[in-house]
Amino acid sequence: MAAWLLAFAIALIHGLLAVFLIVGAPLAARRPRWMKWYLLALIPTGVVNLTGQPCPLTVWEKHFWRLAGETPYRGGFISQYFIEPFYAPGLRSGDETILLVAVVVWCLFWLGYSAVVRLRLSSS
Repeated sequence: MAAWLLAFAIALIHGLLAVFLIVGAPLAARRPRWMKWYLLALIPTGVVNLTGQPCPLTVWEKHFWRLAGETPYRGGFISQYFIEPFYAPGLRSGDETILLVAVVVWCLFWLGYSAVVRLRLSSS
């Protein structure tokens, strides 16, 4: 039972992190006090994705599913919980790259917006 709860908790935290990476970009751009929390989530996520390493949260979640006697899903977390419920075939490797680039562009846009706004405020 404990392994199942840990797997579920990790999946929940992982999902909240994924949502925060998208929703948190404009939030951090408009509310400076959120920026440190956003960067604290963004930087390790970026390092994992850019180095091609498996996400530690996915690895831990699958480990605890195995300990709970469940067969863990194949592939990645985003595909399992955010893509496959709406698009059954899931993500191919090229699709993952496109999705990652889209998220990076989204984040950079909002971080750039935030920097421009701060520069304008500091020069006035």
